[in-house]
Amino acid sequence: MIYDDGTLTLAARHGREIASYHLHQGRSNDCGPHVVTMVVNFWQGRVVLDAAEVARAMNRPRFGLGLPPLVVRRVPGWATFPWGIADVLRANGVPARWRARASEDDLHRALEEDRPLMPIYGEPFQRRGLRWTGWSHVAILCGWEPATELYWFVDSSRTTAPTSRPRADFLRLWGNMGRLLIETV
Repeated sequence: MIYDDGTLTLAARHGREIASYHLHQGRSNDCGPHVVTMVVNFWQGRVVLDAAEVARAMNRPRFGLGLPPLVVRRVPGWATFPWGIADVLRANGVPARWRARASEDDLHRALEEDRPLMPIYGEPFQRRGLRWTGWSHVAILCGWEPATELYWFVDSSRTTAPTSRPRADFLRLWGNMGRLLIETV
């Protein structure tokens, strides 16, 4: 949805904003399963999935008919792959795809078209002494406010929703991850 001032927001579905489906992941590494749960519940207009159950299901590979025949959606208890998120969304009636090298225009277009989208952003993994540092995260992009240059998210790592991130900060973090994007189609 686009407003006169250029602000873009994901419109309500079934009379509810996406932020009303916010779930907090706590201390887990379950941002992917939480995003899937929030998007499916928003898409359906009611609570149909539980994030803990989604995480357990995503931990197990799924047999498919394509090549390769095994779809690994997640490293158990840790990292969720973008194709894994798209796979579980599709399995729950949400048409979705993932891709790399998306653009900021793609984000704005999806918001204008009221399509939920989930960018993956973070800091690249690097070796620092004996340790590896870095992180990646996925959240639901739900708005863009050009006057303040803020992007708005429903983010499972936060206790409340929506939360904002400055445009420059978000674009840098998103670029670090190859501008990966899971989007509804």
